[in-house]
Amino acid sequence: MTNGAFLLTKCILRLPFPGFAPLLYYFKRVVIKSVHLVKQISGHGKACRYLYQTNAKTMKTQINFLKSAIVICLLFIGLHASTNAQALLSTKVVGKGQPMILIHGMSCSDGVWDEVVERYKGKYQLHLVSLAGFGNKQQIEKPHYLEAVKEELIAYIKKRKLHKPILMGHSMGGFLSLWAAADAPDLFDKIISVDGLPYFPVLQVPGLTPETAKPMVDNMKASMQKMDAKAYETQQRAMMAGMMRSPEKQEKVYAMGIASHQPTIGQAYSEMYTTDLRPKMDKIIAPVLVLGAWYAYQQYGVSRESSLAGYQSQVKNIANAKVALADTAYHFIFFDEPAWFYQQVDAFLAQN
Repeated sequence: MTNGAFLLTKCILRLPFPGFAPLLYYFKRVVIKSVHLVKQISGHGKACRYLYQTNAKTMKTQINFLKSAIVICLLFIGLHASTNAQALLSTKVVGKGQPMILIHGMSCSDGVWDEVVERYKGKYQLHLVSLAGFGNKQQIEKPHYLEAVKEELIAYIKKRKLHKPILMGHSMGGFLSLWAAADAPDLFDKIISVDGLPYFPVLQVPGLTPETAKPMVDNMKASMQKMDAKAYETQQRAMMAGMMRSPEKQEKVYAMGIASHQPTIGQAYSEMYTTDLRPKMDKIIAPVLVLGAWYAYQQYGVSRESSLAGYQSQVKNIANAKVALADTAYHFIFFDEPAWFYQQVDAFLAQN
């Protein structure tokens, strides 16, 4: 036991015991000050001799108390640090096997993957990502929300030491998957983007750039922030009809949207308009499967051929990328054409 540890024990034993929270406060102060005190007594023989004269039995008690105190202190400091970090990303882990990370899309929660989980949990260790403000009212202010999520995702994989995970994302989740794969290319085995692209707004507004989109984005964010609950519910209800055909699934996703935090959704959506990932796509080395949908947009003059060309142009700089379009599915492809969706995913996963 070092002189510093003896001195730390002596200091802790002098503390009052007014309750857990104040005790943690005192512990934190003692731990910080002990670093300086150890330096002060180092080399001072008189102080060391005084400490070693303490009764052995008392010293043993002090040491045991010190151990317990430090454990409690570290646990609470860790909890405090974790809370202050305000993580945007949390996960549920289901199944065993190669890691597969599933990232939901805009205004959704991990519940969109229920059927996907049932199909793949026997072969893969599924990590279901949930994001703050999506399907919940959690509010965490970040100047660059989606970039922060991408960084947390990469950190999560490294911390968990997940070996070559497969990354599957829907819509915004596909966008995040491509971003992570570009910024950390060595981490991933395969990428599956379900109707998610490096810069989807340009398919809606040809020639759009993050710079020219900014006025549109500012109006979008302001409108979302001012929108009352009733108007938001009406908007979500109207959007569902163009996202999937099944009334049952529409209700499920609608409930997720209503449960979401409006300003967070507005911010994330606007960031997808002001973040163009296309220049990064040549950094991706993992094989990529992009599944697209076009059928819901034919009323606006969109054809299958023009949609396919648009999707292919977005990922043309990825070394190994395949684009496949569903025949009649809307945006939630795994709901509208599950047989085709699983056929495509299974074949991709089976490739060496």
